[in-house]
Amino acid sequence: MREYSFIIPSMHDEISAKDVRSIITGIRGIQEVDVDYEDGTVNVYYDENQVIIDKIRYAVEKQGYTIKNL
Repeated sequence: MREYSFIIPSMHDEISAKDVRSIITGIRGIQEVDVDYEDGTVNVYYDENQVIIDKIRYAVEKQGYTIKNL
């Protein structure tokens, strides 16, 4: 299991945090997602044999969120 952490600056409330969590958990191979809207941070734990980081980034950015690496 690998971890990918990033910031979404526009995530300011629980609704957007739930949206982001839902987007990411819909990807096959995602094992756990921790979202903290107060800090804007997202920690994704995934199976590196099934998921590449670009797939996570694409899914989130496709929904209008901007990702910044930690």
